[in-house]
Amino acid sequence: MLRDRADLHLHSNYSDGVQSPTEIIRSAEKIGLAGIALTDHDTLDGLSEFMTATTSNSLKRVPGVEISTETDGREAHVLGYHVPEKPVMLLKELHNLARARQRRIPKMVNKLQELGYDISHAEVQNALRNASSPGRPHVARLLVKKGLVDSVEEAFGKLLGAGKPAYVRKERMDTKRAILLLRTEGAVPVLAHPLTIPNANLRELFIELLGIGLEGVEIEYDYGHLDVKRKKKDVRDAMEGLDLIVTGGSDSHGEPSHGHIGDVTVPVSVIDELHEAARRIRKSG
Repeated sequence: MLRDRADLHLHSNYSDGVQSPTEIIRSAEKIGLAGIALTDHDTLDGLSEFMTATTSNSLKRVPGVEISTETDGREAHVLGYHVPEKPVMLLKELHNLARARQRRIPKMVNKLQELGYDISHAEVQNALRNASSPGRPHVARLLVKKGLVDSVEEAFGKLLGAGKPAYVRKERMDTKRAILLLRTEGAVPVLAHPLTIPNANLRELFIELLGIGLEGVEIEYDYGHLDVKRKKKDVRDAMEGLDLIVTGGSDSHGEPSHGHIGDVTVPVSVIDELHEAARRIRKSG
């Protein structure tokens, strides 16, 4: 049963998911989840709908974000939980990242056209019409819709993944800066899916970021759709003895390529741990 479980990593159509925040809530209610967090890429635009949509009193909702960052030249994502309303400095920085994402998409389309793929800028812009912070999945879904590839996974593996012919690098914030920025706004910084950080010494990284103000690490995560060599046990071993909250979630985008809401969960009590961390951060700030 999921009535005592929470999925703390979800994306809506305000970034690169396919469901609206309200639809995500309905999906969570349908399967009986006790708590969810909306963590769109580099935007907070979906949080108002997420936090105000009508729902049962039993569903706990956490306003969040997932920030694109890098540490020592390696991509690393930072989740922020219990993001307050109107965090002025964070909104400014996220606006810059979202604009960079918007500039990135046409460059990918240009590369696809050069490779001979029948895809137009107008078609892509139509696919992006609801997205504040667009990403490669939008382009991948359009390629599938047009019958140019068989699946989103094929689009990434053949064209859009890092090092592939239509890949365009995105702009990222420094990881330490993202952690400090979230704390300044009273939000709780958590390192997302750490096994995706290439060649990272996880123990050293966790200790370094803990010193900056990291509050947690996402351990519960399904890496099945990714090419990673290490196991979740490696993350747990690297965290041993460190005062970090264990979080997790499905990373659902509302489509099979990233799994479904509720596929990966943590005890709903983790929401209380994150809330207590937010209270402590705001009191000390």
